[in-house]
Amino acid sequence: MRAPRSLGTILLLALALVLVGVLVFQAQDAARSQQRIAEATLNDYASFADWQLTQQAKSSVLSSVITSLSAQASRVDPRRLAQTMVTPEQAEADARAVTESWCQCMRGVHYFFRYDWADGTFRTTANELPDAALAWARDTVASYAKALPPISGPQPTTFGSPDAAFGALRPLAVVVTSDSYGMIVADAARAHVPGDTSVPQLLVFVVVREPSAGHPVVIYGYATDPRTYLGPTLQLIHQRNALLPPSLLKNTAPDSILAISVSTIDGREVYHSPGFFPTRYQAADTLEPRFGRLVMHVGLRPELASQLIVGGLPRSRLPLLGAVFVLTAGLLAVALRQLYRQQELARLRTEFVSGVSHELRTPLAQIRWFAELLHLGKLRSDEERSRSAGIIDQEARRLTYLVENVLNFSRAEKGTNRVTPEPLDLDTEIRDAVEMFTPLARSRRMMLRMVTSGLTVTADRNALRQILLNLLDNAAKYGPAGQTITVGSQAAPATDGSRVRVWVEDEGPGIPSSDRVRVWEPYVRLNRAAESATGGSGIGLSVVRELVELQHGASWIEAAGAGGGARVVIELPARVAPEAATTPAREQEHAPAVSEP
Repeated sequence: MRAPRSLGTILLLALALVLVGVLVFQAQDAARSQQRIAEATLNDYASFADWQLTQQAKSSVLSSVITSLSAQASRVDPRRLAQTMVTPEQAEADARAVTESWCQCMRGVHYFFRYDWADGTFRTTANELPDAALAWARDTVASYAKALPPISGPQPTTFGSPDAAFGALRPLAVVVTSDSYGMIVADAARAHVPGDTSVPQLLVFVVVREPSAGHPVVIYGYATDPRTYLGPTLQLIHQRNALLPPSLLKNTAPDSILAISVSTIDGREVYHSPGFFPTRYQAADTLEPRFGRLVMHVGLRPELASQLIVGGLPRSRLPLLGAVFVLTAGLLAVALRQLYRQQELARLRTEFVSGVSHELRTPLAQIRWFAELLHLGKLRSDEERSRSAGIIDQEARRLTYLVENVLNFSRAEKGTNRVTPEPLDLDTEIRDAVEMFTPLARSRRMMLRMVTSGLTVTADRNALRQILLNLLDNAAKYGPAGQTITVGSQAAPATDGSRVRVWVEDEGPGIPSSDRVRVWEPYVRLNRAAESATGGSGIGLSVVRELVELQHGASWIEAAGAGGGARVVIELPARVAPEAATTPAREQEHAPAVSEP
């Protein structure tokens, strides 16, 4: 039943991880969706600002063109051309006079021109201009005038203003429609304009047409640098006009959150606002041909763009979600490891119970068998009765040792083991333990050899006896029949007699160095031992380590020697007797007694 429960637990943990993964994905997807919506909103704001810039730029630029050229166009009368047309020099003087007070757009003008449609004469204020430049300007404005749509019906037009600021209202003899004003951008090489050839050139002009058939009469205009012509207008729009609603900007200045850039259709920049910055939140719009097909760019400053979104731009939750998922996966891994360890512990406990039951069953069976023989009077001689009583005593001692071992282990797990160290004669304690274990060794045809040292140890008597019995039992279990088990003691080297060592050495196969730490853990039995017929609970060395550490000692395992075997060593605090340093070590052997059938 354990395997299905474990499988169910693993499946539930896996399902929990999958659910966390789904939640993490959904949360990240929602965050991405929110991010996309926020970025789309910012791009919409940029598009709205760009649309506003386009409308205001067209209106402002057209106002500059009309202001600078409308007075010259309003004087033309087709019936008296010679008397009503002004020279290019007069056109320049009028334009500068009108615009000087409010616009610096005339600073970059290269020359003014007048094109007479009737005879194709092209007159300019620049006498040094190459013939190629004159031909280009003439052909450009002529092509634009030819492409104008015809006039449909009479177009009554007046000039002036009610307050006479621009003269009294009077009817015009010519027609100037809204599409008669034009701007054409060309590179300096095509325009044959000397100077910086990387800067595009701008032709600004107005086409004056007669009212009946709509044929052109005269064209006034000028060639200028687009940077100086458009810059003041665009800068004024950028600083004074809100391209975004004030409710969005709040207390933020428009020119600190918005960037403006104007370029030609082929990508040559003619203007950008101060502190221009690249950004991914931007929009662009292209003006009509009569505005030179200029491309207007508006961008939002990235670090201030979040002010336009309620609550700001959503931050990426990927690091947090990733950390949550990794933490969940880590907890799942820990849970699986704990589950595995729980299963392993359950298995070890099952083996422990089985081993303890097996070890307890053997002495109990012996005690019960010989007790029944004594009780039923089936033993015929005093020798048999004495032998049976001895076996009962031997097995009772063995049973007491096993029970005491289990109790020590239980107290160790609960942390309730207590010791009372006292000065003890080490040879006496070893001899008592050897004599107690001799019947068990004799039953297994083994010999016990004791190496005395005359040392005194500070230890708990019962704990020391349990340690020695556990080590002797361990050596007897995993050593061959007929082996000699050696128990000895000596002063620990380099401790000035403050520590004493006790060892138990067998003649078995030994313990590999890689397992000499692991065998001290509870329930651990090496594969060779677990697979053999030898019984055991797997707690003997664990109890030894616990009792030794309670007495501030140490324990380890080392190779017995060239002949094989294992030597288990414990080190305890010593109390050196005055004669201990001069008393030589003595060996005593407890010969085996062959058990009779």
